[in-house]
Amino acid sequence: MIRAALLTLALLSPVPLGAQAAAHPSAPSGPPRLCDEAAAPPTAAPLQLASRPPALVTAASLVLPGMGQLLLSKRRWAVYAGVELAGWLVHLDRARAGRRLREDYRHVAWIAARGMTEPRQEGDWEYFEALAHWLHSGMFDLDSAREGIQPETDAASYNGAIWTLARDLYLPEGAGPDHPAYARALSYYQKRAIPPELLWDWTGKEESLALYATLIDRSDEALRTATVVLGAVVANHLLSAVDAFVASRLGAQVNISTAPTWRRLGGGAGVQWTVELRPWRQP
Repeated sequence: MIRAALLTLALLSPVPLGAQAAAHPSAPSGPPRLCDEAAAPPTAAPLQLASRPPALVTAASLVLPGMGQLLLSKRRWAVYAGVELAGWLVHLDRARAGRRLREDYRHVAWIAARGMTEPRQEGDWEYFEALAHWLHSGMFDLDSAREGIQPETDAASYNGAIWTLARDLYLPEGAGPDHPAYARALSYYQKRAIPPELLWDWTGKEESLALYATLIDRSDEALRTATVVLGAVVANHLLSAVDAFVASRLGAQVNISTAPTWRRLGGGAGVQWTVELRPWRQP
């Protein structure tokens, strides 16, 4: 009877919560819940980047911008690839336009100012710049029948201005061919004056001169823009490589955002990059 009573008391007595946890270690502690209550989902872990060697992704982005970011599953690869494509398109377009305009202004000069001399010879960039700022070149030799070279004396012409500068550098006031320094002044003139095959004269053709000046300015601007954009393309390769290297080394510890902006400058076009690094925080 006593054993039956004690067994009945033990079955009816409440069991402490600590005893329940000890008896069932796998059971969660805390207040009891309904059996059909759904368990709260665990906190989602941050998505880890694909494991890639830093050297591989850096080299890939250096060769083709955005490739390293693509290997690391970074969506900003499209930004680098887009800048690369747009940069090459703009560079090729501006370079082509600059070369076409260069042929146009050289043709205008040859027809309107140079008298279509044969065979046609072209000067360097400084020569065509002088064509835009001087109405006429002047003569190279004022009297070809005399022995030696008689420099142009009209200071309003290009060659005349060169001879005036040579006299100021080497000859005193009023000195003539008999002066010891005259040969040095003449040598200075010969090296810098416009030779006979490249002489020009815009006199009476001011409209053609204005057209020529406009074409040369447009050509210079187009070629300058092509050079600036090519520099931006090179910078895009380097920035993409650095970004890929940092992302592969830091993994998910840092977020990197990049934003390129094309800007029109006084002398052409330029690109401005904004790079922001933010440490990743557990939500």
